[in-house]
Amino acid sequence: MSPEEVEALLVEMEPEIRAADRDMREIEMLEQKGVTAAGKLADYEILQPRLDALLKAHQEDIRLAASLEKRIAALVERHATHVDALSELFVAWDDILNETENKVTKLDRDREERQRLGYE
Repeated sequence: MSPEEVEALLVEMEPEIRAADRDMREIEMLEQKGVTAAGKLADYEILQPRLDALLKAHQEDIRLAASLEKRIAALVERHATHVDALSELFVAWDDILNETENKVTKLDRDREERQRLGYE
C-alpha cells in the first residue's frame, strides 16, 4: 500500500480506532476496580448448601401455609353456616315470642273486659 492509501485508510478508520481505544481504557479501569474478576464469589459458594436448605424449608412453609389457609377457609365457612343457622333460629324464636306476647296481651284484655262486664 502506498502512503496515501495507508493515510486514507487511517482517516477512514479513525472513529473505530478511537472507539476501540476508549473501550480499552474502560476495560482497564474496570480491571483496576476488580470488576472483571470473580471477586468474592468463592466466599458465597460455600453458602450454597445453606441456601438450598433454606429454599427447601421455604417451599415446605409455602405448602404448610396453603394447607392452613384451606383449613381456615373451611372453619370460616362452617362458622358462617352456624351463624346463619343461629340467626334463623333467633328470628323464629323472636316471632314465636312476639306471637305469644300478642296472645297474652289479647287474653289479658279479654279477661279485663269480662271483669268490667261482670262475667268473672
